[in-house]
Amino acid sequence: MIILLNRSSNNGKALHKWEAVRPELEDKYLGHDYELIYDAEDLVKYLRQELDRRECTVVAAGGDGTVNFLLNKLMKLEEKHRRRVIIGAIGLGSSNDFHKPAPGNHQLKGHIPVKLDDRNALAHNIGRVDYVDERGARQRKFFMINCSIGVIAQANYFFNSGDRLLNWLKPRFVPAAIYYAAVRTIVSAPNIPAKIIIEDSLCSTEVTTLSVVINPHVSGNFSYDLDVNPQSDVLGVALCERMGIAERLRTLFSLARSKFQGLPKTKSWKVKSLGIQPSSLTALELDGEICLARDIKVQLLQGYLRVCQ
Repeated sequence: MIILLNRSSNNGKALHKWEAVRPELEDKYLGHDYELIYDAEDLVKYLRQELDRRECTVVAAGGDGTVNFLLNKLMKLEEKHRRRVIIGAIGLGSSNDFHKPAPGNHQLKGHIPVKLDDRNALAHNIGRVDYVDERGARQRKFFMINCSIGVIAQANYFFNSGDRLLNWLKPRFVPAAIYYAAVRTIVSAPNIPAKIIIEDSLCSTEVTTLSVVINPHVSGNFSYDLDVNPQSDVLGVALCERMGIAERLRTLFSLARSKFQGLPKTKSWKVKSLGIQPSSLTALELDGEICLARDIKVQLLQGYLRVCQ
């Protein structure tokens, strides 16, 4: 087993959390036969050597961004190597949506969730995103939880960059920090003129937020009530359009109760692919990581990687 530990995750708390739970991890899951790696280039080099000989479980120890980073590194491997990889995770981050819903028997002390049962690994969907970046270059990235444009992407961008109050809240009260980032963005972020291509239909609208989900948990306690999961044969798509501040707040509080479908000014679909054409460069969120994008195409890759339970 190879563990990629992101020491900067959770505002630099990940290393302290790792040291606190390491004895329990070794007792219940790891033993002492594992390789701890901090540097991504060392990981890729070591992994190629191991995968020439045998299957390998690679664990992202950090938050959702660490899982996404690992995913995008693995997707650059040759197919013969990628098929020998099983992905695991130790939730040392702020939100840890990749683990949700997290059964009690898959949590360590301090409510740290884990996916480390590689003997019962399941095929897991991923999303492929092709887009044009701010330099006009075509890019390709992947996600395992969700991607979005609009308020949720802007809120994630603000959560990552922060202001003085948010940076004070994050190491002390993570749920309060998430709500603060969400509410502040709801008040200030404009709707985004965009065209959405769903199968053969074109929808021109002003996007408040558009989420494409493999796992309907999007941040903290917020969750869509879309009937999709990492083994579904479709992606879930949730659109909020042309919303003012009051409507955005009502939707936010509904998402905190996992209520979405049927709300005013919302639409939802289940699809294998879609196109998103914002009128200008906009923030695109992939598992909490942000880039700037336009001319976005999203494709389901069904059962593409194996993931620990």
